[in-house]
Amino acid sequence: MSNEETKKQMPNAVDLILDGWVNSFKALHTFQTELAEKSLQTFATTQKDVLTSTREALSKIEEEKNSISGELNANLQNTIQTINNDQVSQLLSSWMSQVEEINHSVQAISASSSQVLLDLFTQTQVQLETNVKATLDQQQKNSSDVLNKIELLTEHIKETNRILLPTV
Repeated sequence: MSNEETKKQMPNAVDLILDGWVNSFKALHTFQTELAEKSLQTFATTQKDVLTSTREALSKIEEEKNSISGELNANLQNTIQTINNDQVSQLLSSWMSQVEEINHSVQAISASSSQVLLDLFTQTQVQLETNVKATLDQQQKNSSDVLNKIELLTEHIKETNRILLPTV
């Protein structure tokens, strides 16, 4: 091989090494992008599943609470009807009305506080998802910027190598 052929092959070998180096960065960048997307999808899916199951649990609790309250009222009505004494009957009827009012108040407070907590949890989840997405977007932008700078640096090294090697 002549001296001239060796000089021409040197820049090509360096170019191949630098291209391999840049391609490794590109592969890493692609992997990071895919990982970020899958992480965000998993996060969103998991959070939505938690919210759905929480809503279902609260609905079931509300149904059971209403069922128990209905049974209590029915039992009290039956007890009142079986008592023959009018004065005791009126007293129990009055007491039952007060118990019903208290029960309705407790149910209203309980339902509203559960709903407030669920709404707060939902808002927190949405905000958290937004923050995670923003962070991943910023990370992706930074990663793209670094990749672009590496590509520019590589091209600069190649050009410098082409200039310097023929003069050697």
